[in-house]
This record gives sequence, structure tokens and C-alpha cells, in this order.
Amino acid sequence: SGDQAVVCIGGLTDGLLSLRYLPQLAPALASLGWRVIQPVLRSSYSGWGYSTLTQDAEDIDLLLEHLFAKRGVQEVVLLGHSTGCQDAVKYMEVGKHRSSVRGVVLQAPVSDREALALTNQGSDEEFRKQLEKYSDMAKRLIAEGKGDEILPRAASLLMGPPHPISAYRFDSLAGRMTEDDYFSSDLSDSELKQRLGHIVVPVLFAISADDEYVPRSVDSQALGLRLAAATGSSALKRAEVMVIEHGGHALREPPGAAESFVARVQGFVCRLAHPDLPVLSWEVSAAQEIRRRASAAAAAAAAAAASAGAAQKKPFMVAISGMPGVGKSTSAQALGRLLGEDSIMLPMDGFHTPMADLQARADAADATYRRGAPDTFDVPRLRQVLDQVVQDPPEKSVVPFPGFDHAAQDPAPEQYHFRRETHKIVVMEGLYLLHEADGWNGIPDYFDFKLYVDADIDEAIAAVKERNKVLSGYTPEELAARCDRVDRRNAETVQTSKVRADLVVQSTFLPLTPPGPLLPQS
Repeated sequence: SGDQAVVCIGGLTDGLLSLRYLPQLAPALASLGWRVIQPVLRSSYSGWGYSTLTQDAEDIDLLLEHLFAKRGVQEVVLLGHSTGCQDAVKYMEVGKHRSSVRGVVLQAPVSDREALALTNQGSDEEFRKQLEKYSDMAKRLIAEGKGDEILPRAASLLMGPPHPISAYRFDSLAGRMTEDDYFSSDLSDSELKQRLGHIVVPVLFAISADDEYVPRSVDSQALGLRLAAATGSSALKRAEVMVIEHGGHALREPPGAAESFVARVQGFVCRLAHPDLPVLSWEVSAAQEIRRRASAAAAAAAAAAASAGAAQKKPFMVAISGMPGVGKSTSAQALGRLLGEDSIMLPMDGFHTPMADLQARADAADATYRRGAPDTFDVPRLRQVLDQVVQDPPEKSVVPFPGFDHAAQDPAPEQYHFRRETHKIVVMEGLYLLHEADGWNGIPDYFDFKLYVDADIDEAIAAVKERNKVLSGYTPEELAARCDRVDRRNAETVQTSKVRADLVVQSTFLPLTPPGPLLPQS
């Protein structure tokens, strides 16, 4: 019983209980209130050769609908073994009920096309000839609209089991960047992100160092880390990798080989119970859109620069704005990780007017109380630094940006550095980047792509009240009053800038860690 279930999906030729560790896994997870369920799909046993991952996703949909309607299950974890890992990854892309999947475990995620050479019984030369022959035959049939046609038995024997195999499935298992090609070691980091970037729930990669279907030249640990980094989950540090030293592909030998895996899965599902576990929603697609626009802008700029005989060094500028409390910082950090090393994430907080300067103003008491309002930022300094970044031709190859020291309650000079040769995309996050009043006029024009994180204003202010509880020197009543008087007004100001956004998204989680108060300590 229980409303949570781990759905275990086997690999090629697998059927019920072919995964030898399931009898050990089931009671271990039952002790935590999780059921273990293994379905028989159309691709199980000998059906693998004329099925597709898309059909498997349809079967998993039917299974989950049954579990939800008849068995009282509300949430699931998908556990894939071998080619079942491909099913789990595919389901997270196309499954109708993927929003009910809390996590994914991928045990023995291997490349079928890399494994083919390892299972070959003949000479390498003859294998290559046969593989090329049937790959060409499969591609020709697919091009003719005959992807479902069964290939000769010799093509099946190349794959191993003597079961019928269609032209489409042969090409998918043997080809590069095909439907089944998720885990090949020769895929670039960019290609891996294309294949795995849509996984935004916590994921565990369990890789055997002695997997008989992985070439010995492949560093299992390094590949596992690359696979994990390619997922959307990695942006929130929710992609885990475990390397099992001994156990082989199916964790069958030596005795006890599966124990560490079972224990790790127990820990994985326990961590899913955390009530504040964040899950990315729009960030992955936004990162893809930013990358697409940045590439198009770079190509256009390069063509223009070539005709003018000059190099173009301006980065693609992205602004993320939204009310306080909506999770801008967390989303911006996630976007930065998704975009990769040629991007930099910069907070606007470093451009707060220093406390000493606020206290020197004629309205010192009011200004310090309202810290965070539009007129309490050093906008001329922000404008000066942005000018240095977008200047064409550039004068500076490195532009320092201030951060914010929450312990000192003041800007921290040169905490970040934009490096022109490295950073092709700049993501900046802050309240007023789309604001066009109070001295902020023209700031939105610095950005090529403007994104607004929207939310219900009452929920956003409630989040601010919650995170401000860490402030010392103020009573809860004083903090609540300030949120209502100052932060709500700032939020209302920010809301008016939403019309300038190129993309408006809905906040789906609060920050993982409070960005820190911006009040003077008393």
C-alpha cells in the first residue's frame, strides 16, 4: 500500500523479475512507504526489435493512468535499467503524466551503438561491413516510409538476440543522435544537453565501472559526470552519480553487488520527501531560447563585422526581472548553469547605494528604511558598467561587477568579472532592469532579451516576510509592517515593467536560500 511507487523498466529482452535486484529493492523501499512495480511493455521479451521509445512512453502512460485510478498511487519514480534508461528519459520528454514523476533513476545507462562492437562474435572488419550494410538498408527503408519493415535475420544477430527487428529500431539503436542514442561517450557536451536537458526532476545515474557493455576506453566516472551535468536537474544540483566498482551491467555478480545500489536508491527517494524540493519548469526551455537567439545574433553580428572589417565582441545580454520574493535569483543561477561556461550570471544587488551614502542624504532615515526602492540604487554606476560591457568596439577585455555582501549589508567591489573572450552571454537579474522611470530610463535597452518572472503579489510578499525572519534587531511585527509598506510598493512598481518583457513566465518555486536582508541592522 502507499501512494508512491517506483516503476522499474527493464532493458532489451527483459521481462518480469529479470532484474535480479528487484526482490531486494522491493522490501527496502516498502519500509519507506514506496511500492515497487515492474510493467510488461510491448517491447518486453522479444518485442524490443519492432517497438520504439515513443510506443514505450505510451505504454507507461497507460500504466500510470491505471495506478492513479485503481491503485491509489499519486507520485512515481521511474527506474530504468539498460535500454529502460532510454524509456525513462524519453518519458520525461513526451509522457502525458510526467508532471507526476518525482525523480528518475538510471541504472546502467549505456550506448547501444558502442555496445554493438563489444558483443560482436566475428572479425572487426566483417562486423563493420555488416553494420554498414544493414544501416544503409535501414536508412533507405525509412526514407521510403517503410521504417516498420523487418530486416533480414542477420541484422538481428548483429544486435545479439535473434528476434525480429524493424528498420527504424535498427537505425535507432545503431545510429548517432537517433531516438535511442542518449548515453554515447562520443557525444559532445552540447549534444548531451540536447538529449538530456529536458530532465528537470532529481536524477540518479548508477554506473558500473565493470559494465561489460561499455568500452574499456570509457572513463565511467567522467562519463557519468558529463551525463549528470547535461540534465536540467544539474542546474539545481539535483543530479547524482554513483559508480559501482563491481557488479557488471545487471548488478548480478559478485553476491551483494546490488546492496550499495539499493541503499543509494533508498536515500534518493528519502531526499524526494523534502517539502521544499525545487523543480525547474520554464528554465530549460528559456535557456534553449536564449541560446538560439544568442547564436542568431552572433551570426548576424559576425557577418556585419566581416563586411566592415572589424571584430564583433558584444555579448548577448539577458535581463531577468520580477517582484521581490518570486525566485529570480534561483532561476538566474539555474539559467547560468544550463547555459554553460560561456555565460555569466550577474546580480543587480551590487549596485545598491552604500549605506554610508544613504545615511548622508537629507532623507537618511527614510532612505535607509526604504532601501531596495528604485531611488536607493546607484543607477549611474550601473549604466557606466553596462556601457563598458556592450561597447563596440570594446575598450576593456575584463569588466568588474560588484556583488553584495549580506553580512556587511553593502556592495562588495569587483566580486564578479565579465571576461569578453569567455563570456558570450550575460544574464543579469534584478528588480528594476525593465523599469523606465526614477532614473532607470534606458536601462532596459541594454538587453537583447528581457524575461519577467511573474507571481501573485500577495504570495510574493508572503515569501519576503518569511525570508526576512532571519533579520536580527527587529520584531516580527516591525518586519511585517516594512514588507507591507516598502516591499509591496516596490513590487507594485516592478509589476508596471512587465509590459517590456520579451517573455513572461510564472514563478513555480521560492528561492532555495534567502538572498539576505537589505535593511540596516539595529
